[in-house]
Amino acid sequence: MIGKILIVAAGVTFAVMFWLMLQLIAGRPDLLKMTPAEHGWYAKRILPLMLLSAAFTTAGALAKRWGWP
Repeated sequence: MIGKILIVAAGVTFAVMFWLMLQLIAGRPDLLKMTPAEHGWYAKRILPLMLLSAAFTTAGALAKRWGWP
């Protein structure tokens, strides 16, 4: 049960991350002309979401092995 909840949480986190990235790609005619501040803004939001999604996926996959119901 907890494993399934964690996998769903990973999916939601991935969807939010994908939505942020899609806005960046679709909203700019030339991604190479972004300022360093814009790159930093996206990096501060996307990289932690990537790590959180990976952590949720790992915990969900290993939940039964760890003895969680």
